[in-house]
Amino acid sequence: MKTVKQIADELGVSKQKVYRYIVKNHIAASSEVKQSKLYDDVAEKLIKQGVLDGESHQKPHHEAHQNRINDAVSDAVIELLRNELEQKNEQLREKDQQIEQLHKLIDQEQQLRMVTERKFQLIEQQQDQEEPDTSEEKKWWQFWK
Repeated sequence: MKTVKQIADELGVSKQKVYRYIVKNHIAASSEVKQSKLYDDVAEKLIKQGVLDGESHQKPHHEAHQNRINDAVSDAVIELLRNELEQKNEQLREKDQQIEQLHKLIDQEQQLRMVTERKFQLIEQQQDQEEPDTSEEKKWWQFWK
């Protein structure tokens, strides 16, 4: 003979669930000891079978409900990830444009540097050509004259 608590502990469910099943199916206790109802082996088997069958009927419904919730969450996560991916793609396009502009600026800077160097070389060449004509070689004793 077992109490409602002992049966509930064996099944791994709450005492309340076992008690509700007992009341719903009008299962009578075999005896009472100090305000505790005791159920015999036949009643215990009937209670265990009924509670376990009740759980098995609820499981598919619970699992279907849980699956719907999981599907909704998955859809929301997928949509969020798609939006984030689109934002990242847009950022990458902007970065590509910035890189392209920077390459153009670098090319312009290099061309400007080459033109400046050529002009500088031409100026040096002109100065080199003009200097020998203007300077005459003097002997060392003519420097004081």
